[in-house]
Amino acid sequence: MPATPTAERPPSIPIPWGGGPPLQLSPPAEWPPPEVIEPDLSGPIADYPAALAAALDRPEGPDGRIESLVGPGRSVAIVVDDPSRWTPVREALPIVLDRLASAGVSREDITISVGVGRHHAVDGEAMGRRVGDEVASCFRCFSPPVDDLSQYEDLGETAIGIPVRVFRPVAQADLRILIGSVLPHLQAGFGGGYKLIFPGTSHRTTLGAIHRVGLGGDAGGLLGSGADANPMRRAIREAASRLGPCVSISHVLGPPGTAFRVSSGHPDAVQDVLAAEVARRSRAPAADPADVVVAGNAPWPGDPMQSFKVLLNHREACRRGGLLIGLFWTDPAEIDRSFPMPAMRAIAAGGALGGAVLRRGLAAADRVARASGGASSFMVRWARELVVDREVLVYAPPLRDRIGPRLGPIRLFSDQGELWRVAARHLGRAGVEAPRLRVFPIGGLTYCPSPEVVGP
Repeated sequence: MPATPTAERPPSIPIPWGGGPPLQLSPPAEWPPPEVIEPDLSGPIADYPAALAAALDRPEGPDGRIESLVGPGRSVAIVVDDPSRWTPVREALPIVLDRLASAGVSREDITISVGVGRHHAVDGEAMGRRVGDEVASCFRCFSPPVDDLSQYEDLGETAIGIPVRVFRPVAQADLRILIGSVLPHLQAGFGGGYKLIFPGTSHRTTLGAIHRVGLGGDAGGLLGSGADANPMRRAIREAASRLGPCVSISHVLGPPGTAFRVSSGHPDAVQDVLAAEVARRSRAPAADPADVVVAGNAPWPGDPMQSFKVLLNHREACRRGGLLIGLFWTDPAEIDRSFPMPAMRAIAAGGALGGAVLRRGLAAADRVARASGGASSFMVRWARELVVDREVLVYAPPLRDRIGPRLGPIRLFSDQGELWRVAARHLGRAGVEAPRLRVFPIGGLTYCPSPEVVGP
């Protein structure tokens, strides 16, 4: 079943809030009952090792069984997604490594790389947490240096001019095994699969070129789209055709510690199957845009950029001129994973005036960034899409404590009552007395694509 709405007024709406008690969301009592949209969380995997073994034994697509692709003397590059995802990497790796050993692949011929893309590099301590201390100590593990061109293999260009520069241990292996998950993605339709390499283990020039392909239209125009209709996914697949054999082990995730499905096999086949499963569980029912949309960032671990992506994933649920409200639980260890704290503080220092100037200037900044071809152009586009047509309020106490009450045009709150007072004033100025409210408590597992998007 799709993401499920309810419309009865509860005394408060529980919002998952890190590992602690839920945040109790309490909109103004005089407003009409909210529509609450939840993902389908039924049927989690009860025995993960058994489920993964079954997936490895019955792969999707052609030539997807690991044992048929390797043997003694063959090299294998394992690529795992980065710590901002909650993929069960530590649980999957020992099973995969046992399969490789049984096929005769020596430990010295195996590397493990984290597909960090433009996120923070993964240091030794974080590597141990991601892959397990024993694996980290026994295998060569890498966090690819995104700007060091000497560490990348140049595989030429695609037909549309994308440079294919892949981290050398990944590019030169006889087989690549990709361990990740499929989640809604603003540009690629759905993440996962070959995206662990493009851009996960690609040089910054490749990363920027791949993301620019996904800047056509607007940020909602590609969210949840099928692979055949998605230009970024097509570009990724074309770049991947320059590599040798790859096997994807991918997941449909629930909250941390749960998964609903794991599949293995050819990356394209696995991606198509799991994207359809994610759409079934997570796509919000079609509805007229609401006056106010509230989205929690669960189960993302608190990286602000990923949290703002959650708001963008639900932007289509909110009418132009309406209010987008983010509820961002923030892990202090993740607060600057992909958006450096000095940059956030510099934006925050401008206060209300700076926010107004930034808001007016984002359209011009978007044009300049796209023309320059910079790798940051996709981030500028997301910022423009987020704040120009709607008012954005964010409840994120730790983030407000660190940078103050504003992040450019975005207002930050540590008091829920104050947030609702500001929201009511905004709606009152627009003459909206009985706002239609949609709430997405687990916003990291739901999404609202444009009505014209053709999904998987």
